[in-house]
Amino acid sequence: MPDVSHLKRLSAVKSNGGVKFLTPSAFPGSHCPLHPALALAGNIKGLSSLVVGMPECATYSRIVLQNTQVRQGELHWMYVLDGNEVVFGCRKGLMDALQKIDQAGAKAVLLLVTCVPELIGEDIESIVREAQPKLSARLIFVMMGHFKCNSFPSGSWKTMQAIVTLMEQRALRPHVINVMGRSPGEKHIPMPPVLNALQQQGFSLRCLAPGSSLEDFLEAPDAVLNLVLSPFMDLAATAMEQSFGIPAFRLHNVYDAAEIDILYAAIAKKLGIQWGNEFNREHLEVLSLQEQVRKRLNGCRYICAHIGPVRTIPLAAYLATMGMEPMLLHLEEFWPDDKNWAETLNALGYDPLVCHMVNSGSDAPLLESFSPDLCLGDLTGAKVRVPCVPYLSDLYGLSGYERTNSLLKKILHTLDQPSVLDEGGARHGIA
Repeated sequence: MPDVSHLKRLSAVKSNGGVKFLTPSAFPGSHCPLHPALALAGNIKGLSSLVVGMPECATYSRIVLQNTQVRQGELHWMYVLDGNEVVFGCRKGLMDALQKIDQAGAKAVLLLVTCVPELIGEDIESIVREAQPKLSARLIFVMMGHFKCNSFPSGSWKTMQAIVTLMEQRALRPHVINVMGRSPGEKHIPMPPVLNALQQQGFSLRCLAPGSSLEDFLEAPDAVLNLVLSPFMDLAATAMEQSFGIPAFRLHNVYDAAEIDILYAAIAKKLGIQWGNEFNREHLEVLSLQEQVRKRLNGCRYICAHIGPVRTIPLAAYLATMGMEPMLLHLEEFWPDDKNWAETLNALGYDPLVCHMVNSGSDAPLLESFSPDLCLGDLTGAKVRVPCVPYLSDLYGLSGYERTNSLLKKILHTLDQPSVLDEGGARHGIA
């Protein structure tokens, strides 16, 4: 076993701060939570942004937003602190900036507060509370201090959660469903069968994701339910459930056929519909694939590397039910509800090491020394003899039975490759 004494077991991790880097590395730039928050601000029609920070944050913001199509009522400004403000705070200057962006025509402004304002303890909440009555534009804010996390996902889910605070109660429209995590412009990603089935039953689907308009989000409280396809929308769905009573049905963390059955039945009951034989073929295919995986991979020891926008611990909990043993998990972020998922995985008898992997060149040799049977995800730019299940980011946008089918087929396909039989599975007795 390699020397990874600095890493913690999953059961010992209580927050993102407990997840250590696998090797001594740093990863600024796109790994900063400011990056996805800026990208979201530039891709929600009608939303303006004001970045509050140092010159390097402003320069980075311009790079991220350089290809953004600015529409009527949208402004993307940067407020740069001077030396005096770094010491004594930026309250007055920021209040003046908010007045100016309001006068320039912004309809809703997202304040993105970077590291230094957080470090000096600037009270952004009170500034927003004081400024709001004097402005026509609606204000929301997100604290984006990179020093508080090692990763970027919080930039997405905190921004989406903040947008919920702009919403107000609306009259219920019983045939409207919010699809949270699918963009209205995602023509390149096939529509999940469950969404096609709902449309055939006469329901109107409102997509809430990058590419949607601010007006789409503001109208969202009129929906009968939220279907959550993306982990980045999960906290927003929770906030809407608390504020407006809209039930959330989460499809992004459910893999097991029996659990999908229960979830689909709950959706049908809420909507007062019957699925009939709509998903029988997909259901039977999942059952068959799960049985194949149980037979072939029971006792398989694996590591989990970069799997894109797919939650790691819920996936590990599902694979554990089929006897797959997680040795080491890369966590892009320890999500707010990961404590519950960690308890589920621990209850199944597994307590893997967890880490951040940000440098494939350094990480890959160490990962190989674990002698795993399999690696889930990509080791970008690294040459490693461990058989890898690639392109798990392709699961994004899929849901229900078809997502589980795609996942299990990828795993089984990897095992069937000749190189795996030579170097991977056969060596450890799983192929």
